[in-house]
Amino acid sequence: MRGRTASALCAAAVALLAGACGGAPKELPQVTAADVLGHWTSDCGSTLTVEPDRTFTVRDFPVDYALASGAVKRLAAGHGTWYLYAGGKGVSPQTFDLKIGEEFYDLDYVRKGDSIGLRIPLGDPDDNQWCEFSRRSRA
Repeated sequence: MRGRTASALCAAAVALLAGACGGAPKELPQVTAADVLGHWTSDCGSTLTVEPDRTFTVRDFPVDYALASGAVKRLAAGHGTWYLYAGGKGVSPQTFDLKIGEEFYDLDYVRKGDSIGLRIPLGDPDDNQWCEFSRRSRA
């Protein structure tokens, strides 16, 4: 009897905590090309313009980060080809990939209200330092 009571109390506590935290985070829907086209600005001073012909242009794009000094190495300007990496079951999640020369940079999708944002880690993702991009609203 005691075990059932304890289990019921634990289940109730978990339900209350999940409700207080808003429950599980909503998954992002499958991102399409239309979702990423346009001009993006970041909280780290970078800009990204994504074109329908699968090309893009970046300014002040972060390409490396030194955790000890906090210095961000930036690409002053660049352009290249973009890709939508679909991910899949048992595979890495979907990402937005930029190819500049021979280098690939993959940006994660993040939920921004009812839309998406893009983010790239500054250094090790476990250090929780990000450069996050938001798309300007279309007029």
